[in-house]
This record gives sequence, C-alpha cells and structure tokens, in this order.
Amino acid sequence: MSATPVCTSATVEQAQQISNSLYMNRRTTAAFMGVSEKFLATHLVDGPKRLRVGSKIVYRLSDVEDWMRQQEMTR
Repeated sequence: MSATPVCTSATVEQAQQISNSLYMNRRTTAAFMGVSEKFLATHLVDGPKRLRVGSKIVYRLSDVEDWMRQQEMTR
C-alpha cells in the first residue's frame, strides 16, 4: 500500500500554480470586473459562480472570466 504524499509547506503561490486556480473575495472580484461590491451582492442568481467557504464568499477567477465572456455583446 502506498502512502499519498502530503504537502505541508506549500505557499499560496505554489498552491495556485498546482491547482491552476485563483480565488478572490468579493472586493477583489468587484475591482477586477470594474463593478461595485453591491452589484455582486445583488446578482447572486445571474452573476458569476461563487463558493461559500465557512462564512466567506469567494469567486474563482476562471468562473468570473467565463461569466464575463458570456456577457459579450455583438453589434
């Protein structure tokens, strides 16, 4: 039986590189999108996907970018 390796000393940056993902809080997400935090709070159903981690709400950068692409308008 082989043991699963456990990493105990990874930095946040190393973890982001491994998972290829970045999680942002509401303030950072709003700044990235160029909208207010209130916009995100009021667009829970039709806004970007979000995750609840304990009492915190976080947004995955890739989900925000996907949602923004879906909002593109053609002339």
